[in-house]
Amino acid sequence: MTDSALVDASWLHRHLADVVLLDATVDRRTDPDGTAVFVSGLAPHTQRRIPGAHFADLMAGFSDPEAPFPFTRPSSDRIAAHARGLGIREDSTVVVYDRLSGAWAARVWWVLRSAGITNVRVLDGGLTAWEAAQLPVTQGREEPLPPGDVVAAPAREHFTDLARMRLIAEGDDLTPAVCALRRTEYLGDPARARSGHIPRTTNLPYADLLAPDHTLDLERTAHLAQLHGLREGAGTVLYCGGAINAAGLALALREIGIDDVVLYDGSLGEWRAHPELPLAVGPEEDGRP
Repeated sequence: MTDSALVDASWLHRHLADVVLLDATVDRRTDPDGTAVFVSGLAPHTQRRIPGAHFADLMAGFSDPEAPFPFTRPSSDRIAAHARGLGIREDSTVVVYDRLSGAWAARVWWVLRSAGITNVRVLDGGLTAWEAAQLPVTQGREEPLPPGDVVAAPAREHFTDLARMRLIAEGDDLTPAVCALRRTEYLGDPARARSGHIPRTTNLPYADLLAPDHTLDLERTAHLAQLHGLREGAGTVLYCGGAINAAGLALALREIGIDDVVLYDGSLGEWRAHPELPLAVGPEEDGRP
C-alpha cells in the first residue's frame, strides 16, 4: 500500500479479508419546513452494503452524543473504545466508506487519526465507485468481530475551538481559515438570519473537489489550493456547518501534501448559536476565491 489515505474499489475487493471495513453512512432527511435532519445510517447500511462492512456509528459512537452540537469529537479514550468494539486492533488496516460524497467517511478517518489510530484509509468514491465497478453488495448486518485491542495514542492537534475562531474573526490570529461549504452557503443571504460565514475566512467547497463519479479530483484540488495560497506549514483551519465537509477537504488536502490543517469542530453550528458573534455575507474583501 502506498502512503495515500485513499484506496480504490479494485484494491478493496482484493483485500476485503485483510481489512476492517467500516460503513460511515449517516442518513440525511428533510423536515416539512425544509430543515435538514441527520439520523443514524444503520437502516441504509443494512439495506445495501459492501460484504464484510460493519456499521460505524458516527452519530453516537465516533461523536459525543451528550455534546450540545452534532458530530462533536468525543474523547480519545471514547474513540478507542468504540474502535475496539468494531474489532479494530493495533495491527488492523481500517478502510472507511460512505454512500454519498465521502465526507462522512473522511470524518471517521479524521476522528480516528486524532486519537492516534492512523492505519486508516478511505474508499475513493465510496459505495458509488464499488457499485460502478459491478462489485457485489449484500444486506443485513455483519457478524461482530472479536473485540479489538487498539488504544488511544498521542497525536498532533487535529481540532481547534471557538476561542481560536474568535481571534481569527477579529484579525488577532492571522492563521488562514477556509470554509468548506458550497459557495452559496458561504456567501449567505442578507434576508436570512444568521447566514454567511465567519469573518476573515475564505471558501473552498469540498464539493468542488469531486469528480462526477464522486472520487476526489486531486489535480483540481492542487489547482484550487494554489489559488487559495494553501500550503503545508500554515496550520490552516477548516470549518463548515458541522466539521463534516471540512474533514473531506482535510482528506483532499492531505493527498496533495498539505497535512497540517486543523478542524474547527463546532463549525457554524456552534458559531451561529452565539448571537453576539458576527457573520459575514458576500465575498471577502481580499479578493481570494
